Amino acid sequence: MYASWSPVSEWKENGYPTEVWRTDTYSYHQIGFINDPKNNQLLIYVNMCPDPKPNKNSRPYNDPYRDWLTDPYKYYQSRYHTLQPYGYNINIGNATYRVDLDVNPWNIQNGKSGYAGIKVWDPQTNQYKVIKDNLCHYYANSYSSQSAIIKIPYNVFNRDDLNGSTKMTMQNPNLGGNTKITISGASTGPYIPAIIAFVLASIAAISYSHKRKLVRHEHQ
Repeated sequence: MYASWSPVSEWKENGYPTEVWRTDTYSYHQIGFINDPKNNQLLIYVNMCPDPKPNKNSRPYNDPYRDWLTDPYKYYQSRYHTLQPYGYNINIGNATYRVDLDVNPWNIQNGKSGYAGIKVWDPQTNQYKVIKDNLCHYYANSYSSQSAIIKIPYNVFNRDDLNGSTKMTMQNPNLGGNTKITISGASTGPYIPAIIAFVLASIAAISYSHKRKLVRHEHQ
């Protein structure tokens, strides 16, 4: 089960990547989709109404960051902030599986975190597979802006070709129209900082070794 903090905090804590999807010209969402072969699962992240960043190119009256600073409640309420429980389509090979969340967003209380199951439509059997485990971690902040992390185990897809190198695409027409996230191979987002740290450490070690050789050479 996930930790007690919000999905937004958890996703950021792990350094997972996100994309911006738009419902319209006014509302936008942060969406993430990664392959987690270590735990034999896929992860979907949804932040329905993320905090805006300063937009220096916007005129003052059309800058969402200004609106958010002036009246956060009005900012959130004027945008699409309610969790979308339906229509997360995952394409694997020639099959598209639909993932729905077994949660009513209107029952999510502000400032509260909860857990729910998921339903996966299998196009090969034309049936829903209902999983009642706590695979969906949802949350609403104090302004009713809702977010979620959804875990989808490999075994719900009933196929033997899922691993760290499988190409998959995720789409939800209710959130981003034709926008898609395609992953091919294990997601690298969480591991990039570690790789960078390793490279920097290697460079530092090489530089230190080189300097020691120069010092020895000068003394000789």
